[in-house]
This record gives sequence, structure tokens and C-alpha cells, in this order.
Amino acid sequence: MIYAATTERSIAMVLLAVVVVGWAIYVFVNIRRSKSEIGSEIELAANRGSLPDDEVLEGSRLEQVQAFGVLMLLIIALVLPIYWLREGGRRAGAEVGFGERAAAAGERLAEELECVVCHGADLGGANYAPVVLDIGNQFSDEETYIVKTTWRAPALDTVFARFDTDAENLDEVDEVRQILNYGRGVMPAWGLPGGGPLTSQEVDNLIAWLWRERISDDDASQQALQAKETEMAAHPEKSEGQVLFELHCARCHTPRWPARGPAQLPNNGGEVEVIPGPAGSGRYGPALNAVSLERLFPDIEDQISFITSGAADNVAYGEFARLGNYGMPGFGRILTQEEIRAISEYERSLDQTEQSTVQFAELHTSKDDQ
Repeated sequence: MIYAATTERSIAMVLLAVVVVGWAIYVFVNIRRSKSEIGSEIELAANRGSLPDDEVLEGSRLEQVQAFGVLMLLIIALVLPIYWLREGGRRAGAEVGFGERAAAAGERLAEELECVVCHGADLGGANYAPVVLDIGNQFSDEETYIVKTTWRAPALDTVFARFDTDAENLDEVDEVRQILNYGRGVMPAWGLPGGGPLTSQEVDNLIAWLWRERISDDDASQQALQAKETEMAAHPEKSEGQVLFELHCARCHTPRWPARGPAQLPNNGGEVEVIPGPAGSGRYGPALNAVSLERLFPDIEDQISFITSGAADNVAYGEFARLGNYGMPGFGRILTQEEIRAISEYERSLDQTEQSTVQFAELHTSKDDQ
């Protein structure tokens, strides 16, 4: 439908050219005729010549004029509905064209911001973002460490399968806009409201680009299923709930989970292994365990419903009416209800005492003096 506007504009230009040329010919002919009338206006004046009699004026002449009027009325009656029927397509085409231009501008902006450095060239979250991380006294009770690590950034091609899951067009996107404006986790705030450099139009362009690059729910579900099967085959000792929790929940609810693995000490180049904290003991999101979840969601069905839909802005959830602020994504478009139930049961099996008493791994470095 985007071509409808272009076709109508071309037709209008042709009609305008015909009208202009017609008026030019009319003016030219009348000027030429007027020169021969100079000095003989009385003889050549229209009202001085012979005119049709009443029988002609009230007969065939009148019928011709009436037929012309009916013809014009018929043209108007046909053209106006046709124009009205095409108006929706023209507007839809204009909106699609505007969206495509906004997405192209967002793609150029994303290249300038180097979004793919963290989120992957295919937006699948395959790349790692370099992050300076204060891991406190993970390796020693007396000394704290700041390390350079790689932070596993989430996928962007499935962002609308987790946030703004009810949005059917760009005008209904709120959660992704808030994340871009104010940041999330280690991702900085990009919008002016959060202290970032981007105007509201630039943020909208990024959203249009993400909207264009999103994959279908079926593809997102298939990717999640393949990731689960791969992890379960590699770690048969883990339950389905644990594997799903680590794939989709540990990023926010387990300390240092996205930064796990080798890291460098910036002062001397020594290497350390960043060990995640106890499962579900909280980081960006709150701690999840048998005690906290049974208090927040006495009925597991409420917890399953919450994981399915995610948190809505200023909408209370749980037994203690905790307010959501777009922090918790929804997984109902990626995971099945059985998989979400498995996650819930695993989280409700976590022990609060173990979360607070688990000792972290000792320091390991590549330098002899570390």
C-alpha cells in the first residue's frame, strides 16, 4: 500500500499539468481572437448576433445542459467513494513509509552507538560487553577487587517477546522506551529523561529499528527450546527448572551471573575467575527462594501468571502489593506454561539460608605473584 500515495501524486501532477496547459491555450486563443474584434465590438458582440429561439433554448439546448449536469453529478458520485476507499490505503502507505524511514534512521543511530558490540551483529545477544565490575570481597575477606570482565548482553531481536508483549504498533510501546531512556542493569541511560544524549525522536527511531528487526514468537520459542535442550544435554544433572532459570532468570536474580567466567585485574593484568553468587539470591531483581516466594505468592498459580505476563508500571502484584515498574519481563510468548511452572517450582525450592551462607570460590590468577 505504500505505493498508493506515489501513484495518486503522479495522477494529480498529470491532471494539474493538463489544467495548466488548458488554461494557457484558452488564454492564448482568447487573446488572439480579441485582437480581431478591436473597433468592431458592436458587430461582433455576442449579444448582437443571432441567438437560438425559445424552442431550441427550452428544448435540445436545455436537455444538453441537463445531461451535462447529470454527467458531472455521476462523476462526483463515483469519484468521491473511490477516493474515500483509497484514502485508508494512502494513509496506511504513508505510515508504513514513515516507519521505514524511522527504522532506517534508527539503524544508522545504532551503528553510531555501536549497539551490536554488546548485543551481537544479529541482535541475538551473542556478543559480550566489556564491563568494569566491582566484585567486592568475593575472593578475600580482607581485600576488594575491581575486575574487567565481559558482560553477556541480552538478545534484542526478542525484546518485544519479553517487553511490551501486548503492543500491536509502535504507538503502544512503553516498556522498551523506558529501558532506552533510563537504562537497565549495566546498560546506560540513552534518553534525555535519564540523562542520556538521545532526543525523544532518536529514541523512537531506535524503537522503530528494533520493531523492524524483531523475530516472530514461533522463532523466539524455537530458539528458547533449542537452548534448553542443548543445556540439558550438556548438564544432565540439572533439572529442567534450573536450566530454564539459568537461561532466562539468573541474569537478574543471581549475583554476577552475566559476568561469570575469566576476568582481568586492571592493576597488573592478573586473571581471576568470576564466580556467580548463590542461585536466586538477588541482584538486579529480588532474591527468590522458598520463603520470599511463598510470602509474595502464596499460590504458585499467581507466580506462574506473573512470570507469564511480567510487571506492569505501577500495578501491584503479590501478597504484599509490591509495585511493578517494567522491571520484570514476561515470558509467556517464549516459554510454555509447563516450562514456566518448572521455573516456579525450582525457585520455590531454593533455600534462603543457603543463599546467605554459601562461600565463594578462592582467587585464581595467571600471575605467580597474585
